[in-house]
Amino acid sequence: MTSTQSTFPPSCQHKHACSLCARRKVKCDKAEPCSNCVKSKAQCLYEVPIQPRPRKRAADEELLARLRTYEDLMRKHGVDFTTYAHTWITTGPQGQVKQCDSPGPVSAPTAAGDGSLRIQIEDDSPAETERCLWATLPPELKYPPFQTLSRKEDAALHPTAPMHLLFSASQPELSQLHPEPRQIYRLWQIFAEAANPLLKIVHVPTLQQRVLDASWNPSGASKPLTALLFAIYTLAATSTSEEDCLAVFGETRAALSTRYKDAAFRALAEAEFLTTRDFEVLQAFVLFLFADPDSEMTSTLTGAAIRIGQKLGLHRAKPDPKMSVFDGEMRVRLWWQLHGLDARVRAAGKRTAPSESEFGDIRLPLNVNDADLHPEMTELPVEHTGPTEMVCVLMKFEVFNWARTSATAVKVYDLLGHGGPEKGMKRRSTEGVEDGAIDELEARYHEKFLRHLDKNIPLHALTYALTKLAIARMRCKVLKRRRIGGGGGVGVGVGVGVSGGGGELLMPRAENDVLFHSIVTWLESRDAAMRSGFSPHLIAHMTTKYTVDAYVYMISDLRRRCSGERVALAWKLVEKLYEEHPELTAEDGRRTPFFAALGDMTLDAWEARRKELVDTQETRVSGAWPRFIHLLWDQRRNKAVAQASQQQQQQQLAVPDFQNLGMMGLTDDGDLDWEYWNDFLRL
Repeated sequence: MTSTQSTFPPSCQHKHACSLCARRKVKCDKAEPCSNCVKSKAQCLYEVPIQPRPRKRAADEELLARLRTYEDLMRKHGVDFTTYAHTWITTGPQGQVKQCDSPGPVSAPTAAGDGSLRIQIEDDSPAETERCLWATLPPELKYPPFQTLSRKEDAALHPTAPMHLLFSASQPELSQLHPEPRQIYRLWQIFAEAANPLLKIVHVPTLQQRVLDASWNPSGASKPLTALLFAIYTLAATSTSEEDCLAVFGETRAALSTRYKDAAFRALAEAEFLTTRDFEVLQAFVLFLFADPDSEMTSTLTGAAIRIGQKLGLHRAKPDPKMSVFDGEMRVRLWWQLHGLDARVRAAGKRTAPSESEFGDIRLPLNVNDADLHPEMTELPVEHTGPTEMVCVLMKFEVFNWARTSATAVKVYDLLGHGGPEKGMKRRSTEGVEDGAIDELEARYHEKFLRHLDKNIPLHALTYALTKLAIARMRCKVLKRRRIGGGGGVGVGVGVGVSGGGGELLMPRAENDVLFHSIVTWLESRDAAMRSGFSPHLIAHMTTKYTVDAYVYMISDLRRRCSGERVALAWKLVEKLYEEHPELTAEDGRRTPFFAALGDMTLDAWEARRKELVDTQETRVSGAWPRFIHLLWDQRRNKAVAQASQQQQQQQLAVPDFQNLGMMGLTDDGDLDWEYWNDFLRL
């Protein structure tokens, strides 16, 4: 049989290598398609190289030189021109605001022209553009001192004991730290039901019998199995609620987690986990890392686990022919989880461009149930076409598989990770690519997962929520960076228009609708995932804890969004936020300027919501107010009384009385002085 290359005449060969070969830096035969893409079953795409940017015209250079001269003169004479540095002065037809489509169903922004959405600003119409409320926020909200609010389930609240204490002579023997047999079985059940469906790196049917046997004689278990047992205890403890820990084990979650985490580390050390060639020890090691995946220890030790996996040959596309089919499949599962953990650990630190071997050539784990695998099998099982026990894990890995097989993903990584065109051109050219990449990945998720899921099944419902969350978060991040700005906190940046009259920052209403919709979907899906009954700390690790910016933006936008299903849902999410984080309404030392500013903005948004409910006759009695609104108002009342006392005002400050403020608990007079809060928020 002739080769793929020989079937094409020389005239059909391309002048340049295909995008995938160029990114991988391998030789391309320039056929249509090339042999490398045929072998890897990837889409072969040829693109014309980006032409070098033409040199600036002399007239532009002359104009810039004159501007620099004028700026130097103004500086010399003390004229401050910085306030006008980002103001757009509109003239003639160039100042016309681009006509936006009616919002209709919220979807991804429609690409225009070269794939980027452009904003042209003049005396804008409210139906076409809106003020960018984010730009008016005070620094406490625009640049919050933290990006996550701690939860009582966070594993990081229960750190491992110092090393010198773990290996001191006063420590009891490991065999004495095992729980009672009935508690071992209960911990195993919790692990198998709450944590294992998100990891799938152990084979439950074969391991369960070994766990039951070891529960009656823990001291007789091998060192690898002992390490695996304590890692399972640790993951089970961190996946259990405080109430269940007290009811089932008679201990607090913190005490249980800390004891088993320390014992697991000791068991790993006794199994020589840093120099091991034992696959079961590596399984225990990875489970231990997932017990606290966001800790500094995990960040450091993940690199060691990767090296151990490479020594065991987990990174090789072709496994050892002497290895059983069962062992080969379990190795593929472990390598993908380990590599995914390493990628997220590196992403949490300094963001760097992906390496050439980022996605490798290792196939995805099979879409099969544990019951389809057996240590004695000689052939790989046939994959299922519908969801299996692996559905959540495979959904998580799909983005990596897409990144290594999609031509669109290749373009994204070429533009964002490997230099790409000059900076100004880079932003314009990447907007359409980014939107297209998100659309393609969403379609891929729908085809492979969403259309097959039954949300009455807990694991399917979790997978659905995580999929929706992933797409919504991508859209949110892209739009927020593009139109509001990125970096540490979120500030005003590229893509936000400035009106010539009042210097207000504006953005297209259609884009703002998509951004608000994406943030609400993100937070709604995350809330659904956290309440799914599966391990909350593993879900938090998979979905990112960095949601403070999202909540701030959503509450900020609720000051002008007063009705509709999405608004009602957003207020439910705000209520849950305050319920889960009592520190937001605390009066003690936990009170920070950020909490105070967030509370002020929440009350401002609630007033807009209240007026809308009154106007539409959807009134609620005072007692039906959310509890957090009462708490926030109590804080404002106490603050107002304290300020009045300190300033010794002659006229006593009127204090809100919930029993005498009308049907909604508020009046329309000036006693509450809403303008004060607006001024504080710089509206």
